[in-house]
Amino acid sequence: MWIRLACTALLLAGAGAAQALPLVDKALTKDDVKAQKVRIEEQYDQAQSRCRRVQGHARELCNEQARGERDVQQAELQFQAEPTGDNDQKLRVARAEAAYSLALVRCKDMDGQARDVCRKDARSVFNEAKAEAKLQREVSEQELRSAVTVRDRMAQQEKLAETEFNAARERCEILPGEGRANCLLDAKKRFGRL
Repeated sequence: MWIRLACTALLLAGAGAAQALPLVDKALTKDDVKAQKVRIEEQYDQAQSRCRRVQGHARELCNEQARGERDVQQAELQFQAEPTGDNDQKLRVARAEAAYSLALVRCKDMDGQARDVCRKDARSVFNEAKAEAKLQREVSEQELRSAVTVRDRMAQQEKLAETEFNAARERCEILPGEGRANCLLDAKKRFGRL
Protein backbone atom coordinates (compact mmCIF):
# COMPACT_ATOMS: atom_id res chain seq x y z
CA MET A 1 0.00 0.00 0.00
CA TRP A 2 2.78 2.45 0.89
CA ILE A 3 4.41 1.70 -2.48
CA ARG A 4 1.22 2.66 -4.29
CA LEU A 5 1.02 5.89 -2.35
CA ALA A 6 4.66 6.69 -3.06
CA CYS A 7 4.29 6.11 -6.82
CA THR A 8 1.08 8.11 -6.97
CA ALA A 9 2.64 10.97 -5.03
CA LEU A 10 5.63 11.08 -7.37
CA LEU A 11 3.47 11.19 -10.47
CA LEU A 12 1.09 13.75 -9.05
CA ALA A 13 3.98 15.97 -8.08
CA GLY A 14 5.25 15.95 -11.65
CA ALA A 15 1.87 16.15 -13.34
CA GLY A 16 0.47 18.66 -10.88
CA ALA A 17 2.95 21.26 -12.05
CA ALA A 18 1.06 21.33 -15.34
CA GLN A 19 -2.08 22.63 -13.68
CA ALA A 20 -1.08 26.28 -13.39
CA LEU A 21 0.21 27.66 -16.66
CA PRO A 22 0.87 31.36 -16.87
CA LEU A 23 -0.55 33.11 -19.87
CA VAL A 24 2.13 34.37 -22.18
CA ASP A 25 2.31 38.15 -22.48
CA LYS A 26 4.40 38.32 -25.60
CA ALA A 27 5.34 35.75 -28.23
CA LEU A 28 9.03 35.06 -28.78
CA THR A 29 10.87 36.00 -31.95
CA LYS A 30 12.46 33.36 -34.18
CA ASP A 31 15.92 34.33 -32.94
CA ASP A 32 14.77 33.98 -29.33
CA VAL A 33 13.38 30.53 -30.08
CA LYS A 34 16.63 29.42 -31.75
CA ALA A 35 18.70 30.69 -28.83
CA GLN A 36 16.44 28.96 -26.32
CA LYS A 37 16.63 25.68 -28.25
CA VAL A 38 20.42 25.83 -28.16
CA ARG A 39 20.32 26.59 -24.42
CA ILE A 40 17.98 23.64 -23.78
CA GLU A 41 20.24 21.24 -25.68
CA GLU A 42 23.31 22.52 -23.84
CA GLN A 43 21.59 21.97 -20.51
CA TYR A 44 20.60 18.47 -21.60
CA ASP A 45 24.18 17.67 -22.62
CA GLN A 46 25.47 18.95 -19.27
CA ALA A 47 22.90 16.86 -17.41
CA GLN A 48 23.87 13.76 -19.36
CA SER A 49 27.54 14.32 -18.60
CA ARG A 50 26.65 14.51 -14.88
CA CYS A 51 24.71 11.26 -15.26
CA ARG A 52 27.80 9.49 -16.62
CA ARG A 53 29.42 9.88 -13.19
CA VAL A 54 26.94 7.49 -11.54
CA GLN A 55 26.30 3.84 -12.26
CA GLY A 56 23.42 1.39 -12.46
CA HIS A 57 19.89 2.35 -11.51
CA ALA A 58 20.94 5.84 -10.41
CA ARG A 59 22.30 6.53 -13.90
CA GLU A 60 19.08 5.37 -15.51
CA LEU A 61 17.08 7.63 -13.19
CA CYS A 62 19.39 10.55 -13.89
CA ASN A 63 19.16 10.09 -17.68
CA GLU A 64 15.38 9.78 -17.57
CA GLN A 65 15.06 12.92 -15.47
CA ALA A 66 17.35 14.86 -17.84
CA ARG A 67 15.36 13.65 -20.85
CA GLY A 68 12.07 14.60 -19.20
CA GLU A 69 13.31 18.06 -18.27
CA ARG A 70 14.50 18.63 -21.84
CA ASP A 71 11.17 17.55 -23.31
CA VAL A 72 9.21 19.76 -20.91
CA GLN A 73 11.45 22.76 -21.64
CA GLN A 74 10.97 22.24 -25.38
CA ALA A 75 7.19 22.08 -24.93
CA GLU A 76 7.29 25.23 -22.77
CA LEU A 77 9.31 26.99 -25.45
CA GLN A 78 6.82 25.95 -28.12
CA PHE A 79 3.96 27.27 -25.97
CA GLN A 80 5.78 30.58 -25.41
CA ALA A 81 6.57 30.91 -29.11
CA GLU A 82 3.03 30.08 -30.16
CA PRO A 83 0.52 30.27 -27.29
CA THR A 84 -2.36 28.08 -28.43
CA GLY A 85 -4.62 25.55 -26.79
CA ASP A 86 -2.88 22.73 -28.67
CA ASN A 87 0.54 23.79 -27.41
CA ASP A 88 -0.84 24.12 -23.89
CA GLN A 89 -2.11 20.56 -24.15
CA LYS A 90 1.25 19.38 -25.51
CA LEU A 91 3.02 21.02 -22.58
CA ARG A 92 0.73 19.38 -20.05
CA VAL A 93 1.17 15.99 -21.73
CA ALA A 94 4.96 16.45 -21.86
CA ARG A 95 5.00 17.07 -18.12
CA ALA A 96 2.83 14.02 -17.52
CA GLU A 97 5.00 11.85 -19.80
CA ALA A 98 8.17 12.99 -18.04
CA ALA A 99 6.69 12.11 -14.66
CA TYR A 100 5.39 8.79 -15.99
CA SER A 101 8.75 7.77 -17.50
CA LEU A 102 10.57 8.65 -14.30
CA ALA A 103 8.03 6.69 -12.25
CA LEU A 104 8.48 3.63 -14.46
CA VAL A 105 12.24 3.76 -13.96
CA ARG A 106 11.69 4.02 -10.21
CA CYS A 107 9.35 1.01 -10.40
CA LYS A 108 12.13 -1.09 -11.99
CA ASP A 109 13.97 -1.14 -8.70
CA MET A 110 11.04 -2.91 -7.02
CA ASP A 111 10.28 -6.63 -7.05
CA GLY A 112 7.26 -8.75 -7.88
CA GLN A 113 3.82 -7.46 -7.00
CA ALA A 114 5.16 -4.14 -5.73
CA ARG A 115 6.55 -3.42 -9.21
CA ASP A 116 3.26 -4.36 -10.88
CA VAL A 117 1.27 -2.15 -8.53
CA CYS A 118 3.71 0.72 -9.01
CA ARG A 119 3.45 0.45 -12.81
CA LYS A 120 -0.36 0.25 -12.73
CA ASP A 121 -0.55 3.28 -10.46
CA ALA A 122 1.87 5.21 -12.66
CA ARG A 123 -0.17 4.33 -15.76
CA SER A 124 -3.41 5.33 -14.06
CA VAL A 125 -2.06 8.71 -12.98
CA PHE A 126 -0.58 9.26 -16.44
CA ASN A 127 -3.90 8.51 -18.16
CA GLU A 128 -5.69 10.88 -15.79
CA ALA A 129 -3.14 13.61 -16.52
CA LYS A 130 -3.60 13.14 -20.29
CA ALA A 131 -7.38 13.33 -19.93
CA GLU A 132 -7.04 16.46 -17.80
CA ALA A 133 -4.74 18.02 -20.41
CA LYS A 134 -7.34 17.39 -23.08
CA LEU A 135 -10.04 19.03 -20.95
CA GLN A 136 -7.81 21.98 -20.08
CA ARG A 137 -7.09 22.63 -23.76
CA GLU A 138 -10.46 24.28 -24.28
CA VAL A 139 -10.13 26.34 -21.10
CA SER A 140 -6.69 27.48 -22.19
CA GLU A 141 -7.97 28.50 -25.62
CA GLN A 142 -10.70 30.59 -24.00
CA GLU A 143 -8.20 32.25 -21.65
CA LEU A 144 -5.86 33.03 -24.53
CA ARG A 145 -8.71 34.48 -26.62
CA SER A 146 -9.79 36.60 -23.65
CA ALA A 147 -6.25 37.90 -23.14
CA VAL A 148 -6.00 38.84 -26.81
CA THR A 149 -9.40 40.57 -26.66
CA VAL A 150 -8.38 42.56 -23.59
CA ARG A 151 -5.10 43.62 -25.24
CA ASP A 152 -6.94 44.67 -28.39
CA ARG A 153 -9.47 46.72 -26.44
CA MET A 154 -6.75 48.37 -24.38
CA ALA A 155 -4.90 49.30 -27.57
CA GLN A 156 -8.11 50.76 -29.05
CA GLN A 157 -8.75 52.78 -25.89
CA GLU A 158 -5.18 54.11 -25.89
CA LYS A 159 -5.51 55.08 -29.55
CA LEU A 160 -8.82 56.83 -28.89
CA ALA A 161 -7.35 58.69 -25.90
CA GLU A 162 -4.39 59.77 -28.03
CA THR A 163 -6.75 61.05 -30.73
CA GLU A 164 -8.84 62.96 -28.17
CA PHE A 165 -5.72 64.47 -26.59
CA ASN A 166 -4.41 65.59 -29.99
CA ALA A 167 -7.80 67.16 -30.79
CA ALA A 168 -7.82 69.00 -27.43
CA ARG A 169 -4.26 70.19 -28.00
CA GLU A 170 -5.20 71.52 -31.45
CA ARG A 171 -8.12 73.42 -29.92
CA CYS A 172 -5.74 74.89 -27.35
CA GLU A 173 -3.31 76.06 -30.06
CA ILE A 174 -5.99 78.44 -31.35
CA LEU A 175 -6.08 80.34 -28.05
CA PRO A 176 -3.74 83.28 -27.36
CA GLY A 177 -0.85 83.29 -24.82
CA GLU A 178 -1.76 82.40 -21.23
CA GLY A 179 -5.08 80.86 -22.25
CA ARG A 180 -3.17 78.45 -24.49
CA ALA A 181 -0.82 77.42 -21.66
CA ASN A 182 -3.72 76.87 -19.23
CA CYS A 183 -5.68 74.93 -21.84
CA LEU A 184 -2.68 72.68 -22.61
CA LEU A 185 -2.08 72.09 -18.90
CA ASP A 186 -5.75 71.18 -18.41
CA ALA A 187 -5.68 68.80 -21.41
CA LYS A 188 -2.54 67.11 -20.12
CA LYS A 189 -4.15 66.61 -16.70
CA ARG A 190 -7.34 65.20 -18.21
CA PHE A 191 -5.51 62.73 -20.41
CA GLY A 192 -2.79 61.81 -17.92
CA ARG A 193 0.08 63.31 -19.92
CA LEU A 194 1.90 65.03 -17.07
